[in-house]
Amino acid sequence: MDKSALVIVIIVVMSVLGSFPAANISRKKQKIYSGTLGKIFHHMAVAAYIGVAPAALLGSLVVGPLKLGIPLALTGLALAFVMLLLYALEERSARVGIDVEEHTWTQEDAKTSGL
Repeated sequence: MDKSALVIVIIVVMSVLGSFPAANISRKKQKIYSGTLGKIFHHMAVAAYIGVAPAALLGSLVVGPLKLGIPLALTGLALAFVMLLLYALEERSARVGIDVEEHTWTQEDAKTSGL
């Protein structure tokens, strides 16, 4: 196995392992109203986004920044953008008849935030 393939395998493993807790935290913060397809798009977007930094760093250090690091990171960003766009389309169609309560920043939130 050459260095490029090894870097890609490591990045995919890191993305998959890191995406489960990150996607769960995201789901707890804001409910996903769409079905299974929306959840899949959301999870894939999280996994692609998590892999951007390791792709840039590991690809640049092991193979080279212009040969693998930057192109792989930009590919991950593009994949995350496309998956988020598909997720948004699914979520928008699922929220058509639902009254979603948006939490706005209040003076009480500002006092208790500790900022």
